[in-house]
Amino acid sequence: MPRSLGGSERCIRDSPTAGAIIGGSGKFRYQYMPDLLQPPVGAVMQNCHGWSVDEHENILLTYQNDGQTDPHCIIRWNPDGTNGTFVEDSTQLCAGTPHGLRITTEAGGKQFLYHANNAQKLAKTTLDGEIIWIREGNFGQNDTCLPDSCPQQSCSCTDGKLPYIPTWFATPPNSDYSYLCDGYGSDHVYAFESSTGKYMNRSWGGRSPAGLHPGPLAQSQPHGLFMENHGCTYDPRPTTRPNTIVVSDRRNMRFEFFEYNPDVPDKFEWHKTVDMSPALGNGTLPCNMRMTHGSKYDPSKEGRSIVPDLNGPVAVLDNQHNVISVVNVSVLLAADEQMHPHDAIFLANGDMVVGTWAPGRVSYWKLLPEEDSELN
Repeated sequence: MPRSLGGSERCIRDSPTAGAIIGGSGKFRYQYMPDLLQPPVGAVMQNCHGWSVDEHENILLTYQNDGQTDPHCIIRWNPDGTNGTFVEDSTQLCAGTPHGLRITTEAGGKQFLYHANNAQKLAKTTLDGEIIWIREGNFGQNDTCLPDSCPQQSCSCTDGKLPYIPTWFATPPNSDYSYLCDGYGSDHVYAFESSTGKYMNRSWGGRSPAGLHPGPLAQSQPHGLFMENHGCTYDPRPTTRPNTIVVSDRRNMRFEFFEYNPDVPDKFEWHKTVDMSPALGNGTLPCNMRMTHGSKYDPSKEGRSIVPDLNGPVAVLDNQHNVISVVNVSVLLAADEQMHPHDAIFLANGDMVVGTWAPGRVSYWKLLPEEDSELN
């Protein structure tokens, strides 16, 4: 079993305690902290889907509630993982399946959240949950189902219309436009005006020809076509091309890198692919790639990224996309049914947090100091 990850930038940390749950390897070993990320009373987390961190380093989670006793869908914790409280969200925002969460600093330094809800709902809100705009149902996209829209019977087109089940926004900070991945639906990427939620009549992608279970054909699927383009993330690192959005092509076990034009929403051009199957195994399901540490990109972290795999592990990658440590969450936390990591992020202090799907669980992992790593 691989043992866990870390970032040795913090010099004063507690040593592991007897009986601690530790995962990862080398400099990147983490200790599970079960007392942190406690949800507020009344939270019923069916699925824990997406993380964000605000400018004050508070930790935010969007989750799917039970649709009965819990009307909420966003929890905020202090930077150290304590004091979980509900954000003042709304039934309009939380009904359905809240999925992707993205935070962006816009004109005047104000921050906003972008929400992608599987129930065909897109929204922009303040950090306190006030709705700026919301789009429900078809937003003007061409939803005509074509002969190659559902290859290998990978989906169905009701009444001749493409499936639409949005999963995540990418919100580049240097652009007035945002990009939506329709990861459980058509596998298109759609461009929107961020300030208004207006669809810009630009789309790319669609489903790759091998369909839902590509197997050994995954590596040969055409670039820019996807099978579950689950996550969309702006990549701020100087080690990649400027103006890049990374798309998680989950069933094809890869990440695809695209260049956009920050001035106009007319470009979404492939330039690189990272295949995760050699490092994480055939059948890996990489949900997301996150490159920030806390609220921003930190050059001292050397461009590392974190990748949650729905099958169980969470991987740390260097800036050349080599896996340098793996925390086997589904093995280490099997007793708590933390089986399917759906999103994971680094915090500013080098720690990481993980949210799981089916069932919804959260976990806080403290980065161990390098000197402890060297002793083991």
